[in-house]
Amino acid sequence: MQNEQPIQIPVEYKGEELTIDGRLVSFGYTYKLYLTIGETEVVFEKDDSQQYRALIETPVDGKTLDSGLINAVIEVLDSL
Repeated sequence: MQNEQPIQIPVEYKGEELTIDGRLVSFGYTYKLYLTIGETEVVFEKDDSQQYRALIETPVDGKTLDSGLINAVIEVLDSL
């Protein structure tokens, strides 16, 4: 059974306080976070060693996402 909840993740990056909108989707005993960064939806999930990883499709605008921002989001998720 799938359950979905809207979420907001506060992230400090390059001296700015950002709020990343997204949704938490649970699948039985596991979950994934679908966060919108820019115009790109990035999926965050835990790997086999329980570390967060980001799954990124090609960004809408064709630009690559800032890996520092992705790492900042992962740091926040790890602290929760």
